[in-house]
Amino acid sequence: MIQTTLGKELKIRYDAVIVGSGHNGLVAAAYLSRAGLSVLVVERQSTLGGATVSARVFPDFDAKLSRYSYLVSLLPQQILDELEIPFTTLRRRVASFTPYRKSDGSHAGLLLSNVDESVSKQSLRELTGSDQAWRDYQMFLELQGAMANIVWPTLLEPLKSKEWFQRRLATTHEVEAWNAFVEQPLGRVLEKLIADDLFRGVLMTDGKIGVLTHPHDETLIQNRCFLYHVIGQGTGEWRVPKGGMGALVEGLVDTASLHGTDFCVNVLVEHIECGSDDHTLTLRDAD
Repeated sequence: MIQTTLGKELKIRYDAVIVGSGHNGLVAAAYLSRAGLSVLVVERQSTLGGATVSARVFPDFDAKLSRYSYLVSLLPQQILDELEIPFTTLRRRVASFTPYRKSDGSHAGLLLSNVDESVSKQSLRELTGSDQAWRDYQMFLELQGAMANIVWPTLLEPLKSKEWFQRRLATTHEVEAWNAFVEQPLGRVLEKLIADDLFRGVLMTDGKIGVLTHPHDETLIQNRCFLYHVIGQGTGEWRVPKGGMGALVEGLVDTASLHGTDFCVNVLVEHIECGSDDHTLTLRDAD
C-alpha cells in the first residue's frame, strides 16, 4: 500500500490530486487545502520541491544549490501574504560584472551596482569614454520600467490579450516601450539607444539566457525572454532568497500540510483517466 510522507495510508478519494511538487504544485496545494478541499500531491522524486528544491551538489561542501533560485524575483508578494509564508529575498550589491580587455591590452570590467549609481556611472564612463552611455542607459531603463508597470500587475489575473494591453497604453512613453519590447526585435532598441557593442551584449543577456536566439530574431522569442527578466516585482531587480529556496519549499509544504494536504514521494503517475465528474489516477510506487 502506498503511504504518504507522514506514514498514513493513501486515501482512495481526494477533491484534487496535484502531479508534481514544484513551486506551482505547492502553491496550488496550499490554496486548495486552505479553501477546504482534500488534496494529494504526488512526486516521483524522493524529495518535494521539483526544480525549486535546494540540494547538496558538492559532497565536500555544506552548501545547497537550486536550479530555480534566481527566478524567485518573479514570485508575487501577494501569494506569500495570502498563504502566510514567512519568506523574504535579499538585495544583491552587484547587478552584473562583465570583464573586458582595453585597446592597450589591459584588463578591466563593467560593474553595474544595485546600491550605488555612481559606481555604475563611473564604470560605464571607463568603458565608453563619456557619460553619454549612462544617459542612454537611463532612457533604456525608463522604457523597461514602463513595460514592467504595464505587465507585472496582470500576472495573477486571467491572461490578457495583446489588444487589451494596447488599449491601456496611456502615455507616449508607454507606447514607445510597447513598440520597443513587443512589436519589434529587441536588437533594434538596443542599437538605437546603446552605442557600445559590449554593453549591448550585456543588456541582451536577459533576452538570451535559456533560449537559442539572437537580437534580431523575427520570432521575438528574445523579447519574451527579456521581459521575464525585467518585470519582476515591477522593478526587474533580481534578488536572492534568504535561507535559500529550501526556505520557500518548507514554507509552502508546512502551510499545505497544516490545512490537510497529503504528500507522497517516490511515486509515478502511470495513467490519468478523465471522466465527466471524477478522474482516476493510477499510481505506482518505487517498488
